[in-house]
Amino acid sequence: MKFYSLFRKELKEMLSLQTIITMIVTVVVLVMAGQAMSGAISDSAEKASDLTICDLDKTEFTENVLNSLKATAKAGDGKITVVDIKSDDYAAELKRLDQDSVVIIPKGFTEQVKQHKKADVGYVQRMTSLATMSNTNTGSDTALAVIQQAVKSTIYQDKLSSGAMTEDEMNQLEDPVELSETTVVGDRSDKVSSSIVMSLCSAQSMVVPIIMFVLIMFSAQMILSAISTEKIDKTLETLLSAPVSRLSVLASKMLAAGVVAALQAVVYMFGMSKMTGGLTEGMGDTSAYESAMENLGLTMSVGQYALVGIQMFVSILISLSLSMVLGALAKDAKSAQTMLLPITFSAMIPYLLAMVVDIRTLSPVIKYIVYAIPFTHTFMASENVMFGNYSLYAGGLIYQIVLLVVCMTVALKIFMSDKIFTMSIGGKQRTRKSFAFKKR
Repeated sequence: MKFYSLFRKELKEMLSLQTIITMIVTVVVLVMAGQAMSGAISDSAEKASDLTICDLDKTEFTENVLNSLKATAKAGDGKITVVDIKSDDYAAELKRLDQDSVVIIPKGFTEQVKQHKKADVGYVQRMTSLATMSNTNTGSDTALAVIQQAVKSTIYQDKLSSGAMTEDEMNQLEDPVELSETTVVGDRSDKVSSSIVMSLCSAQSMVVPIIMFVLIMFSAQMILSAISTEKIDKTLETLLSAPVSRLSVLASKMLAAGVVAALQAVVYMFGMSKMTGGLTEGMGDTSAYESAMENLGLTMSVGQYALVGIQMFVSILISLSLSMVLGALAKDAKSAQTMLLPITFSAMIPYLLAMVVDIRTLSPVIKYIVYAIPFTHTFMASENVMFGNYSLYAGGLIYQIVLLVVCMTVALKIFMSDKIFTMSIGGKQRTRKSFAFKKR
């Protein structure tokens, strides 16, 4: 019976209301993240079987190629859309056609096939995000495979009536098409593969979210631990009763945590830049693509780095103010550990989603729930300024500032009153009278 009583006591303490709420929130968060990623994968799979084609050659051979493509797509639940490209301004043309990619069969395509040469085919793709899953639809590879199969089938059908195929024609069937890629970003375009662009941008797309996550977690953990520990050890009562304004105490704690978090961010940023730099060097000489990256506007300027830095700073202040409130709610060491979970989840959800999917393409309900998390806009900041989404950047920054004012107001109200000593979660709240009696 003694063992049972001890077991029940320990289980009751560990399986508290906080623990139950944490488990429920964890399940909800994971389900939401799973649905978001599942939706992104489904959309990517659906788009992979669709193809938009512009036939500039307009010959009987290319018409047969298109018919072969349509028959193949119909059998595989795909969709072939035939469009007209009216100019070489591919950014404007994709916007006019409301398409993300298009395969262009150029003039002279049939003539190249008849001469047993590799026929040139263009592939234009719009990039709107650096998220991994938003670009997993390797459209160029899919387009090349589909076009090659259609051309092979058409060549084979044309040669059936002429008897045996020549050696040149047999060699042509092995690799009949050569794909040249063009990437569109905003209103700019350049002849470079989107996969190469993604590889070159991987450093920026990886470093900023990681540094932001580290900043939020370290600063929150430090300030929350400081407040909760001092409250539990009763040293906070002595500190706030000293001849120092409570506002000074609050500001000093937030500033110290911010400075330490910034130093840690610099160290992590240096290490991550060296790591990603090594990955980029492993790709070989990338100097030939530097001009293409500049033409596409995917190299951040000093002003753009400043914009990202502003949003990072506001996020740190939000994290610190929330940590102040959560630290004040802790009643013992066990509860102090779980108090960090709300900030952890609030940082982890947008961190994972921003690196994997394009948040703007999520379903409206999930998208606006994710937008309600203040740290989401910071994880999207570098991508927003690179792709020219300044309205989304400004809206996110305004929302963060408003939320910061609310959080700071709540934190100041708690620190300027005796609630800092009496409020808690998961236990009886001490009254002002009991607190005053204890001080005597």
